[in-house]
Amino acid sequence: MDSITNLKDKLVPDLPFDDVWNDKDEKNEPATEVGYIRADYDGYRWWNTCWHKHEALETPEIIAEIDAVYNAFKESFPDLAAMTNWCWNNASRTNDTTEFNAYYVGEHGCYWLRMITRRRDYNLYLHCFSKAAMKKEA
Repeated sequence: MDSITNLKDKLVPDLPFDDVWNDKDEKNEPATEVGYIRADYDGYRWWNTCWHKHEALETPEIIAEIDAVYNAFKESFPDLAAMTNWCWNNASRTNDTTEFNAYYVGEHGCYWLRMITRRRDYNLYLHCFSKAAMKKEA
C-alpha cells in the first residue's frame, strides 16, 4: 500500500457514498463497515483503539489502507489544534459546534472521519466501509 500524502487535501465535506447505510446487519448498523479507529489527542500525541465490525470484510489490502489513512491523518493533523483549525474551514458541520465530518474514498475503502474538537474526549472516529462489499450490494 502506498502511503497517502496530504490527506487533508483529499478530504471532502460532502458524503460521497451515502448508500452505505442502505444495507444493515442484525444490529441495524452498516453491513459494509469493516471497522473503525477511535483516537484521542492527549496534548502530546495521538492514541488509538481499533474496533472490528465485520471481520469477514477484512482483507490484507483494506487493513493496510486503513493503517495508511490513519497514519496520513496523524501526519496531516499533528495535534488537536491543527485538526480543529482545519475543521472550521473545510469539514461539514453538525448541530454541535465541536463536531465535524469529512470523507475520503480510497482504493479499497470509503472513509468517514467524525472529528470531535473537544479536549479530553475521543477526537476521531475513522470508520472504514468496504468498497467490494458495497459493489456486491448494488
